[in-house]
Amino acid sequence: MEPTKFRESRLAINRLCEQMDQLIEQKEVDESRACFDQAFGELDELRPKASGDIQERSVKNLAMKLKGMESRISKLKNKGTASSGSGSRVKNNIEWDIDRVAKLSKTFLEKVLKNMAGDLESKVLFGTTGKGIRPNYQIAFKDGQIVSFTGSGHKPKADPKGQAAKNLSSPFAFQEINGILN
Repeated sequence: MEPTKFRESRLAINRLCEQMDQLIEQKEVDESRACFDQAFGELDELRPKASGDIQERSVKNLAMKLKGMESRISKLKNKGTASSGSGSRVKNNIEWDIDRVAKLSKTFLEKVLKNMAGDLESKVLFGTTGKGIRPNYQIAFKDGQIVSFTGSGHKPKADPKGQAAKNLSSPFAFQEINGILN
């Protein structure tokens, strides 16, 4: 990527990190999460454009910085929910349809498709809570295996403890996700 444009993108992500740091200090959970989602989305767009050792190292450093921010936000969130106990956190019930799925970032959907492992009969179900930017998801494979993934890192999650099933969308077939991308 052209160095000046890369620098501008990197500085924009760093500004979001500074803003996020202030929001975390103010214990603004939802706002800091939204800022994190925006920064992570910009990093996802920047990552494939990085060329050369310096730009790739810079992207890795930004990813580590965001991972640290995510950890701070999750601790903040845990403190807020443990002390309130009143259910003050509002869960969004996202209605997933093919149009809404198509609005997810191309990079996100490519990673979902990769996790579907070329199984043409697999189906993906998206989480219905949160902001719908990088939702957690489950993939049901044709052999009956069901695997849950985090939306932020696309890594397999530990077995859901029963509650995940009630916070999932209707299934979307491999061909539907592939059709959005192609």
